[in-house]
Amino acid sequence: MAKIGAMPEDSRFARQKDNLEHLGVLGIFAGIVLGAVAIVLCLILYRKPVPECPEPEFTSIVQRNLVSRDVEGFSKSIDLSRIRTFSFLVRNDGPNPVVAQTELSPDGVTWSSFGESSYVIEPGDKHLFVPQFFLRYARIKFRNKKPGMDTVITVWFQGQG
Repeated sequence: MAKIGAMPEDSRFARQKDNLEHLGVLGIFAGIVLGAVAIVLCLILYRKPVPECPEPEFTSIVQRNLVSRDVEGFSKSIDLSRIRTFSFLVRNDGPNPVVAQTELSPDGVTWSSFGESSYVIEPGDKHLFVPQFFLRYARIKFRNKKPGMDTVITVWFQGQG
């Protein structure tokens, strides 16, 4: 027999079933929200900066109107400590041949060619120097090929870090 104010058994079962289904949808929704929050927190709290590929740095230095003499002259010394690859281009802009050679130094005081060859650069010609060794500093050494026959050169240094 049914009690007064009580719902029939089928009705109570239907309500419990609806409540369970409702909780199931809420549970799934809550799980999704909590998962998304956890992912966002992890990204914010534990994020590491993505290393960007920096573009190589490029250095270009030009020295014009360097006059050769019978004694050795030198281009400006270049600090290579942040440069991975580099070269010098020497152009003879004057009327007489010049002898040119790269020099390297560990300290900017002690200089040597370390076996790098010297080259005669005729008037109007140019030579590309790519040293095979590395020390912290580099420069171009130059002098007249023929005594008393001065000339004028341009020296380009270009490097990539």
